[in-house]
Amino acid sequence: MADSKISSGEYIFNKLKDKIRSGQYQAGDKLPTEMELAEKYSVSRNTVRGAINRLITLGMVESFQGKGTFVKETNFTNKIENLIPMFFSEGSDYLSLMNLRTAIESQATYLAAQKATYRDVQQLEAIVEDLELHKDDLLYCAEHDITLHFKIAEISGNRLFQSLIEMIRNMLKDVLEDFIMDFGNYESMIAHRNILNGIKAADPDMARAAMQKHMQTVINRYMAMPKKLDEE
Repeated sequence: MADSKISSGEYIFNKLKDKIRSGQYQAGDKLPTEMELAEKYSVSRNTVRGAINRLITLGMVESFQGKGTFVKETNFTNKIENLIPMFFSEGSDYLSLMNLRTAIESQATYLAAQKATYRDVQQLEAIVEDLELHKDDLLYCAEHDITLHFKIAEISGNRLFQSLIEMIRNMLKDVLEDFIMDFGNYESMIAHRNILNGIKAADPDMARAAMQKHMQTVINRYMAMPKKLDEE
């Protein structure tokens, strides 16, 4: 059963990821089916599918139609992902993590603007429109905002970016969600549109500048609420 503080999708994703990293699921092992996982954790198959798709994006598993989903061999990205947390203990330097995230996501956005296909742009637009549709549901936006960032990293073609963004997001999850719940998401909606427009125009500099501005807004919000973060 998922922790009430996190979404069911996040819970399933973390469970599967931890089992792969611990060796409970080893390279070549077949994961339980979507139906089996859905029944085991009392969630929908769509929730399970979303969690598995995130693992696929990170290069931890691969799916074959009619055969199932299998754990992939440990690669360089996985090794780096396992090493990075050693440098950032839980609750440590949030500002350093945010600056690292800014550097990574800005470059990922630059590359995405160079590489995005028509289909990629359509998918990004659908994500942005979904967030705009739910703009008054702050909890929904807090949980789904990262979808856009993951998609941009995927389009960049750099798996290490995807893995690092995933890891940093997990470490900053509570803080970032607090920002949306406390400050609202009006500025984020505008930022997402500007980032999308840069990628849509195939203008790497425009897209990167929009992402940098978005990330700086997040940092400014962090700087405006140090006492709350210290208490947590």
